[in-house]
Amino acid sequence: MNYIDYQYYSLTFGGGLIPQKDFIKIATQASAKVKNAIGGKDITGFETEVKTATCLVAECLYNQTQRKLKINNVINGEDTIITSEKVGDYSRTISNVSSTDLQTMINNSLKEINEILYDCLLTTGLLYNGIIDVR
Repeated sequence: MNYIDYQYYSLTFGGGLIPQKDFIKIATQASAKVKNAIGGKDITGFETEVKTATCLVAECLYNQTQRKLKINNVINGEDTIITSEKVGDYSRTISNVSSTDLQTMINNSLKEINEILYDCLLTTGLLYNGIIDVR
């Protein structure tokens, strides 16, 4: 079950980054990440917070997917990363990207997702996975 659909993402949330053709796959991944973070808890009363978190995670995942595609294209020689370009008397500088740089980008995306979940859901109590003493 996805927490969001394209209509919610585009109209209510105001998202425009993710194309409709890619949305279902990304929304499913984002919903799974949110569901895992909250341990599958009932979201009643916190639907807006959960949907907002899911939209933000979806955009992060989409950006990550686009970066990985770019990285694969650079590694395969099908694309380049241009760091500067001049039009008059044409000049161009191509970046040298290391595997360490690429891994750092991926790690930063994972941190960003965790920060989104924390920022959007901390005050809801949905992230709490401990034991409550009810004595």
